[in-house]
Amino acid sequence: MKRIFWAAAACALASCSFLDTDVYGNLNEDNLYQEEKTCMAGLAGIYDKLGAEGLYGVNLWGNLDAGTDLLVYNRGYGVNDARIDLYNYNNTHSDIERTWKDLYEGINRANDYIDLIGSRSESDCGGARNKRMYLAEAKGLRALFYLNLVAFWGEVPLRLTPARDLSGQQLARSSQQQIYAQILADLHEAEAGCLPADELQAPGRMSQTTAQALLARAYMWQSGYPVGADTWDEALYWAREVKNSGLHRLYPTTADGTNGYRALFIDMCSDRYDLIWRESMFEVEFFGNGVSTNTDEAGMVGLYLGVMNMCTTDPDVPYAYGWWDGSRILFRLYEENDARKWWNFADYTYTTVGEKAVKTPVNKATKTDGASGKWRAEYMPVRPWARNNSSINFPIMRYSDVLLMIAECANRVNGAPTQEAVDALNEVRQRAEASTVALSDFADMEAFEEFVREERARELCFEVPRHMELRRCGEEYFYRRIRLLADQSFDENGKLIGYELTNNKSLPGLQLDRRHIYLPIPQAELNTNPTCGQNELW
Repeated sequence: MKRIFWAAAACALASCSFLDTDVYGNLNEDNLYQEEKTCMAGLAGIYDKLGAEGLYGVNLWGNLDAGTDLLVYNRGYGVNDARIDLYNYNNTHSDIERTWKDLYEGINRANDYIDLIGSRSESDCGGARNKRMYLAEAKGLRALFYLNLVAFWGEVPLRLTPARDLSGQQLARSSQQQIYAQILADLHEAEAGCLPADELQAPGRMSQTTAQALLARAYMWQSGYPVGADTWDEALYWAREVKNSGLHRLYPTTADGTNGYRALFIDMCSDRYDLIWRESMFEVEFFGNGVSTNTDEAGMVGLYLGVMNMCTTDPDVPYAYGWWDGSRILFRLYEENDARKWWNFADYTYTTVGEKAVKTPVNKATKTDGASGKWRAEYMPVRPWARNNSSINFPIMRYSDVLLMIAECANRVNGAPTQEAVDALNEVRQRAEASTVALSDFADMEAFEEFVREERARELCFEVPRHMELRRCGEEYFYRRIRLLADQSFDENGKLIGYELTNNKSLPGLQLDRRHIYLPIPQAELNTNPTCGQNELW
């Protein structure tokens, strides 16, 4: 997909054969999508919505998902403002409205495309295989949009037809069971029609194994709270399908000795695609700096969530806001030799000296939390750097997540940890250079499951929606984990578990309320669709 946008941007400045086609005088639903090129362009338009500010541009991993046991707002100012990550907001908050609108715009683009492509002949689409692929990817994307709606709102209106006027605006919320049923139906069609990853060779598009991994995620999510569908066996089946394909492996240690976990994110930040190991199975693509590249396809990964640098006069170091820190709850989960610890937590800060940003090592002996270093803007290749524009892609699905789903689901299906579950878990831990575990280390299913939950935090922090990761484990688990930020008791080493109550990082734990398990339906939706109704307690 990124190549399509790059080509379009280049053609704006110079002659380009990619766009050397006849001018359409009147594009409408009767003559649109009658050739392979326009079919692909329409599909790109659905993918494009993933990069919106309300989605993976920033909100889904930042504004809407911070304020958990893993990620906390680090500024001393703005704590009295309406902030979602501090739980002092209402349903008029602009970020809630923006994400809601962006998700439904993505759904409407998918609905419109599915409707029109479905009515086209196979020859219009470049053949039967192409038509099946276009519909498969569009339905997979629609499922992804709905997965995010469920993750943040729970029950939402289920829109499956194009909205071309206001006649169909009135629609009540559907149950989560109904929404998951549609998500799974779409993903099954995606799995049947998407191309294999080794043929597609484009992590910015949905492959067959990506659809399988998303099926595993959806079956696993609906098995948890509040649906309790008990489809762990289906989740395990699809996660195994990904592994058995042999198309995806964990990124290995590089020739220069760089740990594979670190190397994966260095390459991602450097805009280098992994087409050999394919650990990053599906990622949202961003491009350019919004300045010299004359495009609007940039995101904010590595700038809003990254190592803060306030120096504005150093052209060799990118300015980065770094609004959120990894929490001390997360920090304590790592063994000291775990290669992920001092990658996900930056082991340096930036200090402004004169007109330069100087990298200063942190004191690891006294550090208890700190800036997230998972995505580091210093590796971005596009120049000049821009304050609010990042070219770093965001991963929606990685193979390590699949392995941890196998571990969790095999344990659940068997009612106790299995060797398969332990092996999958150890594959992730060995790459991280963490200690391995054995079946004998766990007394029962619950003990192993909690360890897998911790491993998911260590491996997938700031990637998979954390509120959903907590909620699916149960309502009380959700509240208990976030309230650890304000826990004033001490651990076995005599260290305070949470933050001092004078520290604003304790505020999520203090201000979390029962209603915050889901976001409220935005007022803008209720104004035009009062039939929808508001979420409970809002």
